[in-house]
Amino acid sequence: MERFLVRGADVASEGMTLRGYAAVYEQPTTRQRQYVGSETIARGAFDALLGTDVLALRDHDPKQILGRTSSGTLVLNSDSHGLGFRLDLPDTQLGRDTAELVRRGDLKGMSFGAVVGDVERVKGGVVHRSFKRLVDVSIVSVPAYEGTEVALRHAAEQEVRSQLIRARARVLGRD
Repeated sequence: MERFLVRGADVASEGMTLRGYAAVYEQPTTRQRQYVGSETIARGAFDALLGTDVLALRDHDPKQILGRTSSGTLVLNSDSHGLGFRLDLPDTQLGRDTAELVRRGDLKGMSFGAVVGDVERVKGGVVHRSFKRLVDVSIVSVPAYEGTEVALRHAAEQEVRSQLIRARARVLGRD
């Protein structure tokens, strides 16, 4: 039986475009039901799934679609920090409301829905090495990864942050 996993991360916005991380790598969380102890996502756990069709939702609700990779309104990437995304919100009531709630800081986090793949049991918890399927990335009010940095940024600031993350990873020998 496949288990369905839902976890969180961060978001940033510029107008009707949201940017951020739907999942972060190597950051333990204890907010899960399936496992005893902490849960961590290994770097690259989503890499094999980047070309698949993934939905962008509000609170994992399939009735609240904000975008999808197959239409080009959701773009996913994986770097040393996590599963990054860019989401062009629709000019709908849901899209405008979502943009405003993110701008105000009421919606601070992201989450993802995935089918569990390779899981390694380690002392104190588990590490997700890969996933079988990435179903959605969702804007949520209570992300599982609370330690993730959350901020509103313009596109230029987001690029600078991405460059800093890549530079840090090179220095630490992780890239």
